[in-house]
Amino acid sequence: MRCPFCANEDTQVKDSRPTEDNSAIRRRRSCSGCGARFTTFERVQLRELTVLKTSGKKVPFERIKLCLLYTSDAADE
Repeated sequence: MRCPFCANEDTQVKDSRPTEDNSAIRRRRSCSGCGARFTTFERVQLRELTVLKTSGKKVPFERIKLCLLYTSDAADE
């Protein structure tokens, strides 16, 4: 993590805890270069899964299709 005061790349986490609503992690950091302390918040960033078809087309991933594939294979045995 880059220090916002001196742009030093070497910082250390001094304390880490979840926010009140558990939607992020609050980290207290200290810069080894200038000694400044600052807080960062880390949040989960969800990405949409896509499937690349043989034609080159990208389509959204659908979990139900995967489940149906396995349930139909089990029925064939």
